[in-house]
Amino acid sequence: MSLKKKIATKAEPIDKALREYLKIREPKKLYDATAHIPLAGGKRLRPVMALITCEMVGGDSEKAIPFATALETIHNFTLVHDDVMDDDDLRHGVDACHTIYGLSTAILAGDTLFAYAFEMITDCDVEDGIKADLVKNVAYVVRKIAEGQQMDINFEEEETVDAKEYLEMIRLKTSILFGAAAYGGAKIGGTSEKEARKLEEMATNVGLGFQIWDDYLDATASEEILGKPSGSDIQQGKRTLLVIEALNRAKENDRKRLIDILDSKSTDKEIEEAVNIMDRSGALKECHKQANMYLEGARKTLSDYPQSEARELFEELLEYMVTRGH
Repeated sequence: MSLKKKIATKAEPIDKALREYLKIREPKKLYDATAHIPLAGGKRLRPVMALITCEMVGGDSEKAIPFATALETIHNFTLVHDDVMDDDDLRHGVDACHTIYGLSTAILAGDTLFAYAFEMITDCDVEDGIKADLVKNVAYVVRKIAEGQQMDINFEEEETVDAKEYLEMIRLKTSILFGAAAYGGAKIGGTSEKEARKLEEMATNVGLGFQIWDDYLDATASEEILGKPSGSDIQQGKRTLLVIEALNRAKENDRKRLIDILDSKSTDKEIEEAVNIMDRSGALKECHKQANMYLEGARKTLSDYPQSEARELFEELLEYMVTRGH
């Protein structure tokens, strides 16, 4: 069975739970908008990671379904708001929420998804102490995601960004939610706080690799693979790690030209030119190397666990996260 099929099979209870939770209520426009992006599909990487972490430490993943569904809901809440902030028109290959329902309703839909997530966590079949811990941890993570998003916005005003600052931004904005998935899955699975935190750190690091690879794909992959127009980060002038490495490595003429492209409403031809500069500078190769470095660290952590179906799927999932679309 292919990894895509394994993930889809593992995600079936998540999809079912999403459909049950996101039933259409009144006012209909709000709930139509709330369900639009979550039910449009997506990879379901975060909830699947929570389920397989639970299994890997010896727990019953069925108990983790409400928590896993909550993480997918939070992820989608951030996507709805991100699309508003970035003015992106496509998500998961469908029209972004705000392009159909308007900005105001899209913002409310994101807020509704955020609220739903905490309702879901309280439905977990675990003792109250673990439930309270999960709620507190997820609330902390969402606050950190907001910090990361603001850092990302701030970076758009700067000509260049320090690579360490960028990595901290993506840790907060993206990878910390993968950490929350592994942590919550491990706690629901009955493992110790220490072990849960170790798995959280591992998943957070893989999330860094995932985002670095996402930046790489945005510049190099087709719209068909991405589910949104390629080169959108370049068009928005985002200082991704790819851009940071290119600005640090490129020859002066290339560096100036790349900044000009980033700071203007770039055409498809200019986006292609920017990618060529990134390639010539060695930035593409460096980002590929860094993404794989995080993968190797995760493999080392997983090697401490007995061989099992859950561990094998986890290893495949991690590899997919930093090699997809290649």
